[in-house]
Amino acid sequence: MISDNYISRDLSDLEKFVKELSPLLIKGDVVALNGQIGSGKTTLAKLLINNLTQTPIEDIISPTFTLCQTYNRDALEIVHYDFYRIESEVELLEIDLHESLKDKICIIEWANKFSDLLPKDRIEILIECANTERVYNITPHGRFKEAIININKIENFLCNLDIKFTELKKLPGDASNRKYFRVIRPDDTMILMDATQENDIRGKTSLSNGVDDFIVIGEYLDSIDVRVPKLIARNKIDNMILEEDLGEYCYTDILTKDNYRKLYSPAIKTLIHISDIKHPKNISKDSNPYYLQDFDLDIYLNEAVIFIDYYWPFINGKICSADEKQEFIHIMEGVHSNLTDDKTLMLRDFHSPNLMFLENESDFKKCAVIDFQDALFGHPLYDLVSLTNDARYTINEDHEKYLIELYKKDFSFSNFQFDNLSFMQQYQILGVQRSIKILGIFARIAILESNQNYLVHMPRVINYIKRIMHSGSIPELTKWLNRNFKETFNV
Repeated sequence: MISDNYISRDLSDLEKFVKELSPLLIKGDVVALNGQIGSGKTTLAKLLINNLTQTPIEDIISPTFTLCQTYNRDALEIVHYDFYRIESEVELLEIDLHESLKDKICIIEWANKFSDLLPKDRIEILIECANTERVYNITPHGRFKEAIININKIENFLCNLDIKFTELKKLPGDASNRKYFRVIRPDDTMILMDATQENDIRGKTSLSNGVDDFIVIGEYLDSIDVRVPKLIARNKIDNMILEEDLGEYCYTDILTKDNYRKLYSPAIKTLIHISDIKHPKNISKDSNPYYLQDFDLDIYLNEAVIFIDYYWPFINGKICSADEKQEFIHIMEGVHSNLTDDKTLMLRDFHSPNLMFLENESDFKKCAVIDFQDALFGHPLYDLVSLTNDARYTINEDHEKYLIELYKKDFSFSNFQFDNLSFMQQYQILGVQRSIKILGIFARIAILESNQNYLVHMPRVINYIKRIMHSGSIPELTKWLNRNFKETFNV
């Protein structure tokens, strides 16, 4: 666990410390290293860079003379600074410190020379030499105080389960406040989901009760043979769960133009399997009833309004007027009016980041679902739209048509109110609402959390909306979008 100080007698002690510190670090963080010449600042920096980027130690160069060195792995960029030879703030501008602090991890030796210029979210490490030992004094600032408390809670959770692990590896997260770690043991791995930071008050797009819903819905999906991670343990007090590790083959990471049919076939079959089942209102397996909400007009409109509340000011630089907002709501009510009242289990986020490919499974169970806690009872085509209008992976028009036809081939129209002729109308009513909502969510994250990472996906989502506009199925909404967002929705 991370404590106020570490005592290191050899390199292996220091490596253990680095493995505990690394999962805490995210873009925009600063590790400030201080200590006398020869105390080991560069050694610690090299081990951190190696752990975070897998750059070989021998390829990591001390920045004593170059002042800074940059290292990359995937979307993560680390800048290693040395302030020893820097004498003024002007020199810091010349080495782009201000820019690096925005979206990179900065590891800074001799950081105390300009500590007043460092951000509040940082961790300071003062290294002191004592005989054959080195003492690493840890001082967290800003978000690091709570981050250290959380990581220690995770380690306590695992220790109480008598789970002996060699490393906690932080995994890419999602648009929620949940964090994910791979728990690495000598013989196997597990996934830990930390929902400690999830808000108690649910937003317009998050209708669940977090971990409670995740567990109940997961148990129900498992009971109907949908492949989900098996639950290993839960810490109810700290909102954490430990679950089966389904591997590295996330659809987003492995999809290509050559394998998409192989991967999407079990995904489509999973949706067909779910739609073929008459789901009970109470999906709980124990004595406490659990009823999913219906995806009704109120939810349809509440989610669409996120577009007005966040995407509008994000693009236009001002809040939407009450009249324009009311007109938008009225138009979306009209779009929804043609949606049939069909209901099945609707997972809501059935798209590439939440799907894992399992080669060793058979048939539709080759596609595993890892995020489903916001499930509702809703229209069967909503999850198809999630898959074919994927916000994280581009589905071109030919691939979209292929997936729709694959779905229609085995879909039991006789169980629902719409038919083959009205299929695309239903699909587009759901598709435009989902994509408009997603634009609002991405804008909200950028505005409220200063997180620009999702903006790169906006053009893809806009293109899905424009496809629906081109179809002629939403004429009033098309006029409204063209009038208010001429440069974006020029259809």
